[in-house]
Amino acid sequence: MEQLRVAVVSTERGWHGGEQQASLLVRGLRSRGHRCFVLARRGGTFARRMADDGFPVFTFSGNGRSPMALVRIRRELGRINPQVVHVNDGHALTSAGLACLGLRVPARIASRRVDFPVRSAVRFHWLCDRIICISQAVARVCRQGKIAQERIAVVHSGVDPQRVASGDRVRGRASLGLREDQQLLLTVATLTDHKGHRFLFEAMRDVLKHRSEVCLALAGDGDLTEWLKEHARQMGIRDRVQFLGYRHDVPDLLMAADLFVLPSHMEGLCTSLIDAMLAERPIVATAAGGIPEVLGGVEPAEEPSAWLVPPRDPAKLAAAILEALDSPKLCAARNQRARHRAQRLFTAERMVEGTLAVYRDVLRQKAAAPKAV
Repeated sequence: MEQLRVAVVSTERGWHGGEQQASLLVRGLRSRGHRCFVLARRGGTFARRMADDGFPVFTFSGNGRSPMALVRIRRELGRINPQVVHVNDGHALTSAGLACLGLRVPARIASRRVDFPVRSAVRFHWLCDRIICISQAVARVCRQGKIAQERIAVVHSGVDPQRVASGDRVRGRASLGLREDQQLLLTVATLTDHKGHRFLFEAMRDVLKHRSEVCLALAGDGDLTEWLKEHARQMGIRDRVQFLGYRHDVPDLLMAADLFVLPSHMEGLCTSLIDAMLAERPIVATAAGGIPEVLGGVEPAEEPSAWLVPPRDPAKLAAAILEALDSPKLCAARNQRARHRAQRLFTAERMVEGTLAVYRDVLRQKAAAPKAV
């Protein structure tokens, strides 16, 4: 099998789900003998971590769209001469896509991780050959945005099961200062509007009327941090909510939790949900975006692995949380189904193989296409 030269481009400053997926991808490609090069934002976490992992890293300023940054990206791509350029975010699609124009890059791949409406289908048609969507829900939004079906592929995100297995319940609960009698609800998500934290706060107020020992921990950072803290105060639940910020010990937090809650009203897929499935935590989530694809149980013959409720419905969210907390035997059965589903469908190994299949399909099509005279 031909070994590939792959350049992965990221313009993100921080480290969130997309960067974790790109990291798993380049590591998986390297382990299979492919050569991976990273082009990333100068001073960003992705550039630093990939350099620490031993990858050749080339940096550029800002989001890569200034003239100097574009020249830098184009020069490095010309020197690397990759068979595949894989852009990991929207800004990278523009910067690396423009930088590739006129270069002989056989396969230009873009990742699409969100189910937000597509603002410009033209950009995808001109600047990449294939869009890898992380869920059927994201692919559906792309088609609705006038992106041609033949340009769309679906490769679900994946996680490293060994990372989740490293979690320790005692260590996690100690880090949060929890008492033995306290039940912990955990949400791992960036603090942005589409993750739906405000609806969870409303549900939490109802839950506390029946379960005074319950507390909520939010792992993640984001633009709404201060607003959500103030909102929790106004709702009278601030003393029951811990804002943890970005955490490196998510496996410990998962093991410490009695219930994982995801209240999104828009969601591409959410790998934290997969982590919770592998950790065998009971899950209450909304039926938004790609979440039902991950959890399953939506087909008549398929047993549920979690509680699914409509988005933006605090009353139903609270009812599902209370039912899960009151149903240990039902939780155990659903937890086991969730773990088996995650192990079968949502591992990093499966994601890497699916991505490689897309690369090779595009390269095959390009090789078979008639050459311009």
